Amino acid sequence: MMDDFIRNLHHLQKAASLIGKIWLKLFARQFGLFAFAGLIAALGFTMTNIGGFYGLQAPLGPVWVAVVVAIGDFILAAVVVQGARNSKPGPEMALALDTRKMAIEAIQADARDIKIAIDTFGQDIRDTKDAIAGFVQNPLDATVQNLLIPAATSIIKALSSKKDQA
Repeated sequence: MMDDFIRNLHHLQKAASLIGKIWLKLFARQFGLFAFAGLIAALGFTMTNIGGFYGLQAPLGPVWVAVVVAIGDFILAAVVVQGARNSKPGPEMALALDTRKMAIEAIQADARDIKIAIDTFGQDIRDTKDAIAGFVQNPLDATVQNLLIPAATSIIKALSSKKDQA
């Protein structure tokens, strides 16, 4: 009983560890993609600044090239951010959650069994205590109930069986 309980606790710990690793991997991937998107956005902002600078110097030409590159950088950054936002853990997460759920249910069942065993043991101790207390308080009643009444019953049965035979 206790071995099952400990084994189930170990399974619960493994499932929780696996779930933590999966989430950590997901967050690391998302952080990397967000950082990359931030870098691209910074490049886009820089290109916009350069485009604005050239815009003040020349009426056409290199200005529009810088603006187009900046807009392209912003679009690429938005796509990367959306990809990071849509990242979800794989099917191994569902398996880990199912394993954790089964371990918790097994631990609850083991805990109920242990509670029943402890309650039964406690009731046995109370019954023994009551029997000892009853014998100590009134030893004659305990002797009559446990010895005299069964002896009298067997004597009466024996006498009635001899009477039936005669």
